[in-house]
Amino acid sequence: MKRHAIRVSCALALCCLNACVAHYTRDQRTDDGYVYAPPVASEDLDYSANGPVELGPPLRTLRHHDAIPLSYASSGANGHARNRVEGLYLRSRLPGAKKLLIVLPIWGSSQYPPRKISHGYAGHSGGDAHVIWLYGEPPLFPWETLWSTPSEEEWIAIAEDSLERYRTAVNDTRRLIDWLVTREEVDSDRVAIIGFSMGALAAASIMANDPRISAGVYMAGGALFSEVMAQCRGKAGRMREHALEAYGWSLDDYRHFFEERTGAVEPTHYAGHYDPDRILIIDARFDNCIPRDSREALWEVTGYPERITMPYRHKSAFLSLTPLGLNFARGIIYRFFDRVL
Repeated sequence: MKRHAIRVSCALALCCLNACVAHYTRDQRTDDGYVYAPPVASEDLDYSANGPVELGPPLRTLRHHDAIPLSYASSGANGHARNRVEGLYLRSRLPGAKKLLIVLPIWGSSQYPPRKISHGYAGHSGGDAHVIWLYGEPPLFPWETLWSTPSEEEWIAIAEDSLERYRTAVNDTRRLIDWLVTREEVDSDRVAIIGFSMGALAAASIMANDPRISAGVYMAGGALFSEVMAQCRGKAGRMREHALEAYGWSLDDYRHFFEERTGAVEPTHYAGHYDPDRILIIDARFDNCIPRDSREALWEVTGYPERITMPYRHKSAFLSLTPLGLNFARGIIYRFFDRVL
């Protein structure tokens, strides 16, 4: 029995090692006439300030940073009990204006990727960077409700509210940037963003509309939000299956529902608004949530930036941020931000 356990452990370790080693990089530019033009915010994503950003007393002291709770009123209805945005500001104690990384959540899902990168990059920087980790509670989509709602009208209302929360999350991040660029400790020319899964879609939407973001990493994300909803498995898949079975929708009906409502937060609307030299895409070749056409669409609309593809599925891609995956993606992400910032 012990020998079998050892063999299994060795096999898993070897698989993780092979997965990291077997990645490939795609950094090809085409002659399709792509020209970068700085983003101009869409009128459909207008928002107004809703009170100040509030900082609480430090929760703890790290080697070079203070971990400070951060919160502010949402620009819309974000589903939070008090309609607020909350996060953690890892603020460097070293003097002078520093670069800053905004880490988006995977709303209603695992905190591991954003937590790991937030604390990891702060430590890696040795105090040369601030980091803000925005929390992701509550989920943007109440999955369990959406895969069991008997009424079609109620399902549509909840789904539309969820899309509005997604749009609000984009604007709430831009509201945070409004505050950041006024801070003496922040170098406003070196503000970056990273997102994972749905957070990667949001990060792409934010960069397309806000020229103050100077660099971004999109991990396990894509474009064509309607295609993601039409093909993703897991929780999103159960929600889709319920709508098709309970309401008699076709897959094209379902796809069209999201396509016509995504609007200003769809990255493919913003060709030319991305500087490919300041973007890194990390994706999974066998992703079972973000379909291939969505991944390709994101790469195309952003001007074919550097792209690292690993032989993982959607969730297992995040193993590359862990010791089990040899911290492979973490190293790539840190080196990218070190270089472009």
